[in-house]
Amino acid sequence: MDRTDYINELQDDLFSEYEKGVLFQKDIEIVYDEIDYKLRQADLLGKTVEATEKQFPELFIIIQRISGILGINPPPVFVYDSYYYGAASTGISKCWIEISARTLQDLPKEDIEFILGRELYMIADGIVKEKTMMEERFNAIATIAPKEIEQVSRLKFYHWYRTANFGADNFGYLMCGSLKYAAHSILTIVLNSRMLAERVNMEEYLSQASKINLLDDTIYNYTKADEAVPYGPHRIKNLMEYSMSERGMTALRKLSVKITGDN
Repeated sequence: MDRTDYINELQDDLFSEYEKGVLFQKDIEIVYDEIDYKLRQADLLGKTVEATEKQFPELFIIIQRISGILGINPPPVFVYDSYYYGAASTGISKCWIEISARTLQDLPKEDIEFILGRELYMIADGIVKEKTMMEERFNAIATIAPKEIEQVSRLKFYHWYRTANFGADNFGYLMCGSLKYAAHSILTIVLNSRMLAERVNMEEYLSQASKINLLDDTIYNYTKADEAVPYGPHRIKNLMEYSMSERGMTALRKLSVKITGDN
């Protein structure tokens, strides 16, 4: 299965446009790897639980399986206590995933496969590296350049990153194999409530995507452009379209053949 089977068609072009304005790339990478990464690792090992064969083995197995499909070395995964649902990846040369204990406690295996599939794809495709560097770069730009320069660069990054998130959702869907569980994962994380997620009428919820699209003036458009991750209704609408497309169905068949062959 190739990345073109699931990434958004605009993703690579938008990245090329964003990359033209990138500053301090190598300097930020060196500083992060030599200082920030080392500072963060001590906290992770001291304040969370790392998933291994003996600690959260079910999580460890999912990470190993999906990493194998992507052809990457499995990154470290750390479980932490939090009120929030979800997982997040960080790093430049060396990446890791953090996932909340509430997510593992409350959500079914298929939801976890979707969530971790997203994060692992973003690590494998260099999206996490760019996100981490973006955060560090904007901190640096803010201290030496006018606010307008930082703002333009940030909006270009967000445009690409939103598109990359659609591809991540598509890959997560392929890993869990279920539109129902993929949509449930998105709803639970966006709303941060299982109760709300389970009360959603999908037809009504998806209609909110059209209402968002109709918000069209300077303030509305800036607000929408200033979001790093697509809104929930847009994400589920994208997943539904992908799952019913020839590309999505072909990707599922390819994945099924690969898993059967590996076994």
